[in-house]
Amino acid sequence: FFSLKPVPRMGGPCYCDGKAYNEMDNFLVAEMKIGGKTWYSCEQYFQARKFTDEKYVEKIRSEKSGVKCWELGQSRKYKIVPNWEEIKVDVMYEANVAKFKQNENLREVLVSTKGTIKAVGFPFWIHWNSCILERIREELRDEKDRDQKKLEQLLSEFEEYRSKYRKKQENN
Repeated sequence: FFSLKPVPRMGGPCYCDGKAYNEMDNFLVAEMKIGGKTWYSCEQYFQARKFTDEKYVEKIRSEKSGVKCWELGQSRKYKIVPNWEEIKVDVMYEANVAKFKQNENLREVLVSTKGTIKAVGFPFWIHWNSCILERIREELRDEKDRDQKKLEQLLSEFEEYRSKYRKKQENN
């Protein structure tokens, strides 16, 4: 199969304040613990959480390459959690919160930024990764430095997303 349509780049730095920040890349190897297990990138955790088969989850967890984790996550040979579309943004948020809370150098870089964060990738994730990073940035800032209005707007957007999928499931 061949297509002239460009494929969005997977992973890569995000942009803010006129600079590229590799620290904001979901594919960046940055060790973190979630649920008592060690994970090596946000992408690894995200892709593993899609699946109900524990052996396949562990296969993804054993892989450190973000690109390889993404490729494994595209499999449809294994059952995907039933509410994946509803929870996937929260799963990526959970991974990024762990990354930035548990890696001080990464947290300092994120909190030091000021402007709108622009992610790369597929349109859905350009939007949501930007929102995730801006939300975490505000949550990690000292209260005196926090843009509470921006944080409330982001929290509302996350809730609207979840609500949309809950309604879809109720109607099916």
